[in-house]
Amino acid sequence: MAFSDRELACRDCGSSFVFTAGEQEFYATKGLQHDPVRCPSCRANRRTLRPDEREDAPSYGVFVSWGGRTPRQLHAAQCHECGQTTEIPFMARGDRPVFCSNCYNAVRERQEAAELAAQQRLAALVSGAAAAPMAEEPAEREANTVVPARE
Repeated sequence: MAFSDRELACRDCGSSFVFTAGEQEFYATKGLQHDPVRCPSCRANRRTLRPDEREDAPSYGVFVSWGGRTPRQLHAAQCHECGQTTEIPFMARGDRPVFCSNCYNAVRERQEAAELAAQQRLAALVSGAAAAPMAEEPAEREANTVVPARE
């Protein structure tokens, strides 16, 4: 597809700017379907604005903490293990235990130790099962040997 330079008008300042063939090719390779609506200088100014200074900055949803400028909303909960009041970044539903950071780290260490022990037991069973047929093989031969009946 052949691209040619086009002249567009800026939405913010109203001045005209050139949308070059190279920029159009770049937009096409990135899958962008719409032409830019702001001139390069207005785009640069817009990037430097803080989100709360923009007229269209959302004040809800996942965009509320752009750049970590808005603190998280924390909720009070009681630790399941020690009973201490702690703050968590989500609402506790009550169907799962909530832990303070010290108790959470202790619980996680216990879980990791239990997983490691289970892996070691499984490895021991696998290595024991691999060695077991060799040890039982002569006994199986004797048990499976058919002795002809005497007449």
